[in-house]
Amino acid sequence: MTQEHPDLAQAHAPLPWQQTMFLPLKRAGEIAGLSPASLYAYQKEGRVEFKRLGGRTLVTTRSIIALLDTAEEWTPLDRGSAGRAKRIERARASRQD
Repeated sequence: MTQEHPDLAQAHAPLPWQQTMFLPLKRAGEIAGLSPASLYAYQKEGRVEFKRLGGRTLVTTRSIIALLDTAEEWTPLDRGSAGRAKRIERARASRQD
């Protein structure tokens, strides 16, 4: 029976995604919260860089980080408030009849 060497196990541990040069398309999408189709669209716009290696489409990690850095601060939208106000107004008017 052989014992596993801690140094050897650590050498084979996967790198954090930020320390890799490339990410598979699916993994890059998971990290960014985007579909592969969205990544292809961003690549067409020049916002994400793809590389081909061994027949696989890979995304450069630096371009995913740059894309994530362009994310806007989240603020709640007020969409639909005018429609809701009209529905409330109609409901009140129908009760008064």
